[in-house]
Formats: sequence, structure tokens, C-alpha cells
Amino acid sequence: MACLSPWKDIEDKFFECSICLDLFKEPKLLPCLHRFCKQCLEPLLEGQAGTFECPLCKDVCKIPNNRIDGFKTDFHMKSMLQFIQLQKTIENKEERECIGCEEKLKVTAYCFMCKEFLCVQCYQFHLTKKVFAKHQKHVLGLNDLERKSLTQEKLASLMEAPRCHTHPEHKAKLCCCTCGNLPVCITCTYGEHKGHDLQDVTNVSKEEREKLQKRLEELEKRKENVPSLTNKINRVNAELTSIVTDAKGKWKMQYEDQTRKLKNKKEKEKREFNRFKTVLEERSQKELKELESEMEEKIRKIRDEYDRIIEIKIRESKEKEDTIQNEIENRELKIDEIMNKLDAEMNERNKTIEEQQQRKLRETQNLSDLCNQWVNKFENLSTIASSVLESHNHWTDAQCIPDIRAASEPLVEDIMKDFPEMESLSDITMDDLPMLCIDRVNISDNVESVVDVDVTKTNDYFLTSITSTGTGYIVVSGRLSYEQSFITVINRQGRQIRHDKIDKVKGSSLYPDRHCAALSRDKIASVCESNQVGVYDIHDGSFTQNNITSLFDDIKTEDRKYASCITTDPVRGHIIVGTSIGSLFIFDEELKFIRALKLPEVMKLSIDILYHKGVLLICDYESKCAYAVTMDTTKTEAELLYEIPKPDIDGLTWCPYSICADRAGFVYILWHSTEKRIITQYSQDGQQLLTTKHTEGTAQCMTTLMTEEGEKLLVATPRSGKILCYGLTPEYSHPGKNA
Repeated sequence: MACLSPWKDIEDKFFECSICLDLFKEPKLLPCLHRFCKQCLEPLLEGQAGTFECPLCKDVCKIPNNRIDGFKTDFHMKSMLQFIQLQKTIENKEERECIGCEEKLKVTAYCFMCKEFLCVQCYQFHLTKKVFAKHQKHVLGLNDLERKSLTQEKLASLMEAPRCHTHPEHKAKLCCCTCGNLPVCITCTYGEHKGHDLQDVTNVSKEEREKLQKRLEELEKRKENVPSLTNKINRVNAELTSIVTDAKGKWKMQYEDQTRKLKNKKEKEKREFNRFKTVLEERSQKELKELESEMEEKIRKIRDEYDRIIEIKIRESKEKEDTIQNEIENRELKIDEIMNKLDAEMNERNKTIEEQQQRKLRETQNLSDLCNQWVNKFENLSTIASSVLESHNHWTDAQCIPDIRAASEPLVEDIMKDFPEMESLSDITMDDLPMLCIDRVNISDNVESVVDVDVTKTNDYFLTSITSTGTGYIVVSGRLSYEQSFITVINRQGRQIRHDKIDKVKGSSLYPDRHCAALSRDKIASVCESNQVGVYDIHDGSFTQNNITSLFDDIKTEDRKYASCITTDPVRGHIIVGTSIGSLFIFDEELKFIRALKLPEVMKLSIDILYHKGVLLICDYESKCAYAVTMDTTKTEAELLYEIPKPDIDGLTWCPYSICADRAGFVYILWHSTEKRIITQYSQDGQQLLTTKHTEGTAQCMTTLMTEEGEKLLVATPRSGKILCYGLTPEYSHPGKNA
């Protein structure tokens, strides 16, 4: 980092103000080590109270009490600018008036004590006469300047010691370390700076240089972390691009496969109709021939009767043909409708994954910009430090090095920052395309298997929620005790992968019942009834959560106010929290509150919710009904679409308790009444009840899980820790097979 002189190794822009783009005039130094002309910096402080941003690095700087005058004047930069001005005078061959005579001759020297130029005669006079003895070591021959043999160290030796900051008529003799190494005279030691830490500038300079050298060595080592962070960003971007490409390829194959099946199905319908038509025509021809033979055997008197019968047969045949044709056409229209939906779903998936990709790329770009900002700060700091160290001026060291060290401390901390969230930037929501060509899904008659959830059990233990992830894990959550909730991750065989305990909000009188919903392949959104919403990573157990009690404060009600359930919109990264007060709260993936959504008056207490095909399906505990409402992001109130049909079994009153959907879009609701539980299956829009099935009398919640054997419906029981697995078998019907 060393350099012989600032003008050989330092770029010209180092001496230019970044605002006026000219050489510094009265340079003021900010805490971040960026400097600006006093007159350029002053307008930036207008209207600012307390702090303002550095125009270059955007660091927040505190404004001194005396505003612009409170910022340090860059003593070292002023000395270098003075030398630059001398250089320009020589290079431009300007004629200067000698201070020692009235002759306007070419000057050959400059006296730093007189601060004026000297001609050749006066230069010799300065060097030989005793009256100028104190000046002689401060005189610079301009021949040395022309040869550019002057170093910063030599320049510093020519400079006069600074003046006392309080008594400018006196030269500084000591450094006041108490006041930031200010130069002071002997008079100040008995006055303003009495009792302060006053030291010889040589000692202060030595100590400050040693400290700076250590800090620069540390920075040089830390700088090695920046390329590794940049490489990590590039790797994450590459992984993100690869995953998006794989997802689009996977969806394209699924799209082509389903389209091929639908087209085959459509062709099969046509073949069935043609076959039926041929059979019908042959049968009609045969009957006609039989009737004609019969008519020929009979007497003409019954010909009219047979004509009537023939006409009836032809009409019936035509009517049946028309009926079957209408059925086939309706089925073809339905298939076309499904294919249109599949096209729309494919386009929407491509659009949303591209939006996710752009959002992730913007986040990695922000990290890259941050790295570049660190590099720029480091290069600026290194350049300033190098220049100060090469000057070998004790006063420069004392004045500048503390500021350099102060600016380097946050830079060291920044460079050593870790970004654990970077690994998740390549995480893209990539659910399979919905199985739109499935006509129905059959639930197995009996439980196929039972999974034991191996978690710590206490008297207060209660399992309240279950969900599954794209990686095949099962996640259960609930209340562990009156003070703690839990989240447990298990595999398909029930072996525990992770088990984490979470304390409830201090001072809360609510139960810590915890609910969860899948947010992405590796992350779970979770909410506790003691009003904590969070995001949980199933791999490392990291858990970020926010207290949302304040969102309830403005809602006036005599009922208890708490979070009661949760669902997610994984494509948009939205977390939707149901409450006991007839409203929903919506957050983004970083748990930032987006808005509240008021539910229709008929809904008071949401016990479970499901975001499904752009609408919200809600199980309401007080009305004992399930509803579908709009999910319009531009409105603050949801509109009621329809009530989901209630089961009518055993003459009992049933209340909806849990809701989920399978890959094909069929909806499932767990209903309870006293000690009985039933599962109902609905069409994809939830408006038609298809199947009803009795299940375990203590069932509490349910979800679906994809396995190698196909999709399963998981039903969890609260205190026993058992999970019942039902098989879900898709069925493809064959229109026209009974024609």
C-alpha cells in the first residue's frame, strides 16, 4: 500500500470534490472518511436535524452542534493541495511576484513560513542570512519540484507546525488527547485544556500509526471474505436459474402428458360415439328388414299400422342418437374446458415462478451492491491510510489516524457479516401442476397405516395442527405445557427429525396452542394463540417470529382476542392468520404486516382456514358452518361467495374443525359432534358434497402427503399422538361405456 508520493500513485479524482468535481476548497472530513468542500457540504445540511447521509456511501453522519464548522478540516488534504498548487505554478510557468523584492522575476523557491514565492536572489538571501534562520528548513527549491523528487515525508518536514486551535497566533506545542488530539499551545495547558491528557505529538503519532497499521492488517485479512461472499452469491444465482429451468421443464412434461391424455380421451369419446352410431344403424337396418318381411307376410290391412311402428322406431332411434351425441358433445366441451384451465394454470405458474425468480434476483443484487459498497469503502480507507502513513507527519498522524480507525471498525463488522438467508434465495415454490383430468378421488375404506408421533408428553400436551412439506416430511405442532408450545418434524415412518420447544409471550393469559401451514419446500408458517406469528426452517430449526398483539389493540370487543389458525399462499409468499374476532391478518415471508381483511358478519371465530384456487375456505366455530369468501388484495373486506354444504348424518349437529385439499383440488373437511368425527369430500370448488366417511372419535386435524405409493390423507388425534393414514386413489371415468 506504500507510495513514494501522492501524485504518482493516487488518482487525480482523490483530490477532487465529488460534488463540484474541482480540487477541494476548505475540505471538511466526515466520520466515514469522505471529504467535501465546505461550501458544497453546507447545502446538504440545510433542513437536516441531527443526522444526514453521506452523498457517496450513504452512511448516516451525526451533525455537530455548530453544524458545518463542527466537522474537522482535513489538515492532511490541505497540505497536499498546497503542493499541487505549487506544481501547477511551475508547470504553467506562471510569473509570480517575489516577496523579497519588487522585481517580477521567475520565482525559483517557495517559503512555507512566508507562504510566498522567492526569486533566485531572495532565495539565496533566505538560505544565508541569520535573520531567516528559522525559515531555512521550510524553504523548497522549485527545481526539486520540477524533478518530482519530493516525497510526502519531505513535504511534511517543510510544513510549519499547526497553530493552536484556540490561540492561532501561537504555534501548537502539545496534543490534547482528551479532545481528539487537538493541537494546543502552552497557554491552553493552564486554561481551556487544564487537567486534560496532554502529550508530545511524536508519541501520539507513533501510537496512532501502530494502531492504524494493526487495523489495516486486520482489514486486509478480512477483505478475503468479500470474494467468497460474491462467489456464494453467484452460486446461489446459478442454483436459482437451474431450479427455475428444471421447474419449467418438469411442468412442461406434466402439461404435455396431461394434454396428451385429454386428447386421447377426446378421441376415445369420438370413437365410442362412432361405434355406437354404427351399431345403432346396423340394429335399425336389421329391425327395418324384419319389419318389412313381416309386413310382406301380413295383409295390406295392417300395412298402415306397421308404417306407424316403423316411424316410431326411426324417431326413437334418432332421438337416442341425438341424446348420446349431446352427451358426447357436453363431455368434449368439459374436456376443452379442463384443457383451457390447464393452459391458464401453466401460464400462471410460469408467470408466478418468474416473479419469484425476479424477487430473489433483486435480493441477491442487493447483496452484491452491498459487497461493492464495502469494497469501495475499503479502497477509499486504504488510499487515505496509505497517504497519511507515507507523509510521516506526526501532526497528520494525530489528526487523521483516529478518524481512519473509527471508520474502519464498522467496515470490519460489515465484511464479517454472515447471511444465512442467502441459502434460501434459491428456494422456489414448485408444486406439481394440479391433476385437472382426474374425475374423482376415492378415499380408502379403512386406515392403511398408523404413525406414532414421538414427542415429549406432559399433562398439558395437546396436538393442534398438522401439515406436510414438499420434501416429504410431516410437521405437527401444538401445546406442550401452559407456558410452551412445540413444533415437531417427523418422516413418513414417524421417526423424529426435529423437536423444538417455544416459550409463549410473557404475561399472556392465553393458551400457547400452535398452528402451522406449509410455506415452501423447507419452511413452515406458524402462529400461536398467544399472538406470535413466525417462520420455521425444518432443516436447521431456525425460527423467526413477531408478536402481533398490537394488531388486536384497535379492535373493540368483549370477546377474547387471539390468533386461531393459519394458511399460506406459497406462490405469492403470503401468510394468512385467522382470529377470534372475525378478521384475518396477512403477512409476507419476512413477517411484515401487509393488511387486515374483515370477514362477513356471519363469521366470528375462524377455527381453520385454507387458501384454495384464489379463494378462502373458512371453518367457523360459532356458526358451525364452512364458507367460501373472496381474497381480493385491493379490498379490506371479504365478500361471502357461498356456504359449503353441511353433512346430514345420524341426526346430529356437526361443526367443521379442520380443512385441507388434495393435489387434484378436491376439498376435505373434518366435522365433529360430541364424540363422533366424520370426513367429508367436496368437489374442487367446495360446492358439491361427494363422500362422507366416519373416522376416529378424537380426530383433531388433517392434511395430505405425497408418498411413493401415491397421495395420502393424514388425520391426527390430539392426546394419543397418533396419525391415521388413508389412501387417496384418483379415478378416470370412461364416458359412453354404458351407452
